[in-house]
Amino acid sequence: MDEERYEQYRTLKASGKKREAKVALDTFIDSFTSRDDKRQWVRTFLTRGDFGHKIRHEIYERLVFPVLLEGHNRRDAWSTLWLARTYPNLHDSPSLHSHIAQKTEWQLLREAYDIEPNDEVRACLLQTDLDWFDYCQHEWPAGILYGYDGATFAECEELLSEAAFARTLDIERKHAAFLEEFERKVKQYQQRLQQA
Repeated sequence: MDEERYEQYRTLKASGKKREAKVALDTFIDSFTSRDDKRQWVRTFLTRGDFGHKIRHEIYERLVFPVLLEGHNRRDAWSTLWLARTYPNLHDSPSLHSHIAQKTEWQLLREAYDIEPNDEVRACLLQTDLDWFDYCQHEWPAGILYGYDGATFAECEELLSEAAFARTLDIERKHAAFLEEFERKVKQYQQRLQQA
């Protein structure tokens, strides 16, 4: 691999020379000769984390995704976690997303947790649940959402089940009050549904 070409790409990109930057990037990507080199570079690149909200599509499609997909297919928790963390790239590329059966960010995190329930995965999964619950209750007291619509009774049961699971993830109990309040709202909403 020609690491100098990657640094050249970054310099050219920063100076606004898009065409030259693309040539340097393509040359860099083409310079990999082994899977091990790709794996090592991708791990360093992702761990360094200086790519912003999304990874440039050529880097993602030709380097990062193939490495993560290979790991995911081997049931590697780190690779599965990083598929979730790079979900904006997956979401914007249906052809790549199809290789993992259009799994959602939450499904990937849950899978990573089931493979290896370490603190990093646990924290990511808990935060994803908390964000989801916050969205579901954002129109309260008018109702509880599930997707774009009001939750059905069965969907409320699913939310309550996931909230119970989130409690097991919240081992420091930092979010206990939020989870209790959310469960109270969902149960109250279920009562409204039964009375309607």
